[in-house]
Amino acid sequence: MTIESRSGIAHLNTLGIVLIVLGFAGVLMPAVAGSAVVIAIGIILLLAGIVAIVRVRGAETTIEKTISLVLGVVTALAGIAVIARPLFGLAFLTLLLVGYFLTEGICKIVVSFRYRPANGWVWLLASGLLSFLLGALIWGQWPVSGMWAVGILVGVNLLGTGLALVTLASTLKRL
Repeated sequence: MTIESRSGIAHLNTLGIVLIVLGFAGVLMPAVAGSAVVIAIGIILLLAGIVAIVRVRGAETTIEKTISLVLGVVTALAGIAVIARPLFGLAFLTLLLVGYFLTEGICKIVVSFRYRPANGWVWLLASGLLSFLLGALIWGQWPVSGMWAVGILVGVNLLGTGLALVTLASTLKRL
């Protein structure tokens, strides 16, 4: 094993540990984690709006200039609004999650019955029911669920990714 690969494994392990810590923080402080996600989205929207506005100078036709300017201004204003009012952005993002989970749940349930003769079709059904239930749970508590849903989901994702990276680094170290 070369020095570079040992260093790479160490970096992988360190990244995994950092993600685990951040994941626990997200689960324990979901409102803070959710707000951080929303502010990051706001910054991305603001930067995208600025880029679209700057592109106006390179547009050739009046319609291209107008569309680029309008979309840039709207996107930048949306970014500013989300940054200025992260709780509003969090509530909206939570509604998007509700729509996603309900739609995904229904689709998985429907598809699972198409695979009914196959072994394991029940796992797809269970996954669909779980997604639907999660969407219904978040919707049933909305807008309060905005204070916990995004942060917990991001935290659980970070935990899972961190655990996977630490496990991968451990496996690679043994090789």
